[in-house]
Amino acid sequence: MDWDGVGTFALFLSSGAIGVGLILLRAYYLKLKARIEEARIHAISSDSIEELRHEMHRLSERVDFTERLLSSGRQTEPAKAQKSNPT
Repeated sequence: MDWDGVGTFALFLSSGAIGVGLILLRAYYLKLKARIEEARIHAISSDSIEELRHEMHRLSERVDFTERLLSSGRQTEPAKAQKSNPT
């Protein structure tokens, strides 16, 4: 039996297995990294959405207050104009 050929074959086989193993480990690492990034983006998005909802609620309350203020000002303004204008 040719032991030099068997040794060479074993060397190529082991180096190929190591190469494939490294490729698989790199792929698994990138997959985990993508999942972590996706979870981070999702967490940021959830916080941002809640923050936007809160801001929209605040702005809605301000608009309602402004509308009430303007409508009460319009109701009292014609009464003042009628008192100052005796026709």
